[in-house]
Amino acid sequence: MLIRLISVISLFQFMLLLLSGTDTGTALYRSILVFTILFAVVYLGIFFLNVIRGSSVQTQSTQSEANGEQANKQQTKTEGSHG
Repeated sequence: MLIRLISVISLFQFMLLLLSGTDTGTALYRSILVFTILFAVVYLGIFFLNVIRGSSVQTQSTQSEANGEQANKQQTKTEGSHG
């Protein structure tokens, strides 16, 4: 879906450059450059969102493990004092 959107934007820019009288080679170069930049931005954005999501999930699991260990220690202390 995103690739199609980026392709349409690049083709639209290519068409506008040709209509404005720009040389075909220059218009093609600029539209390929726009496609590459947009693709890189989208790809890096998705990559960094996955990294952030992965680190937040990892942090949450670490916190829940720490809370579980603390609860286990508390239960062991109370069992030991009653025995």
